[in-house]
Amino acid sequence: MITDKINVGLSTTYEKVITPADSYITKSVQIESLMSTPALLATVIEMSWNMLKKYIPSDYLTVVTNFQSNHLHPTMVGEKIIFKMTVEDVENNRVRMTFSGYDCKGEFCNGILEKAIVKNEKLLEDAFSRVNVHKDWLTFKMDT
Repeated sequence: MITDKINVGLSTTYEKVITPADSYITKSVQIESLMSTPALLATVIEMSWNMLKKYIPSDYLTVVTNFQSNHLHPTMVGEKIIFKMTVEDVENNRVRMTFSGYDCKGEFCNGILEKAIVKNEKLLEDAFSRVNVHKDWLTFKMDT
């Protein structure tokens, strides 16, 4: 089984300083001094990949199947944060992990991340097959 080397209880920690690139800036909203939720998600996904990659073959990767996050408190750019992630369940090619993030005042976020371990080639095949189906559907819709 592809997940045989990944055990419940496997855990990691990750430390970083929030940078301006982690803030939330769009055309309509600018919150330049706080960590954004998209940056939080990206950090958690990166941390999970770094934890799992040494246990899976090089022709496989992990894809997020479910992400639940509680962003409890704001965190400032320049602040040091620490995350902890732990594997809670492994079933077939699926891994469920919990995570918590801490700043100088305590926990500022927590949540659940579920990932599937899939063969790179199969993932691309599935993606391409969906594009072709979508193109056919668009052509059909435009012709009627």
